[in-house]
Amino acid sequence: MTRFTTEAIILYCIDFLESDKIVCALTKDQGVIHAIARGAKRSKKRFPGTLELFCEVTLDMFSRRGGDLLRIESASLITANLPIREDLELLAHASVLIELVKEHLGELDPNPATYESLRQALSAMEPGVQWFSIWCVSMVNILACLGYGIDLKGLRGSAQRRTIYPAAEQLSKEAYTFMTRGALLDSSILKKLSIGREARREITEFLLTVGNRISEKKLKSATFLAKLLDLNIIQ
Repeated sequence: MTRFTTEAIILYCIDFLESDKIVCALTKDQGVIHAIARGAKRSKKRFPGTLELFCEVTLDMFSRRGGDLLRIESASLITANLPIREDLELLAHASVLIELVKEHLGELDPNPATYESLRQALSAMEPGVQWFSIWCVSMVNILACLGYGIDLKGLRGSAQRRTIYPAAEQLSKEAYTFMTRGALLDSSILKKLSIGREARREITEFLLTVGNRISEKKLKSATFLAKLLDLNIIQ
């Protein structure tokens, strides 16, 4: 049995038996993991409100040879990202990132860049601040890490662009400019960058469409967000 510690973002957590929990998390150095937390429903000392969706935590873990389920001995909170739960639109946007990672990143496949992109997005998302630009860039970066880089500038006007990114042809100048240049901006600038309402809608529709097209099945979170914002995403 090997003991190790890792930083992680909780992707989902379900109750198991009387007092345990099954946890899926994106770790900084191990990739996506599935693990059991014995006594997590009862022990506030070892798991003080840490195994919740969107939480960034430090996990103290055990692994065994033979492919047995990993075990979480304890968890300490880095940040709970509580503001996400206070706003339905924030919750929906954050859930798209979570589901995208959960569905596409292989288990125990380390991807520090994806971890950092997800961490930056979740930490920036709170009511009353400019979070949308960071969400967009984080989603684009996560897609790139998963092997689905978006190069609208290189495909502009081409038949390939219309095939891979069908919603791209409807992007306005503001939306197109941000999609081609936003990833080059520093996070400090993105936090201050305001995007017009219609451009936000176009960008969101486009990114949700891309997310659905690369997934084997439609992303439930994308469908929910589209209904919430009355968007028309291409399946």
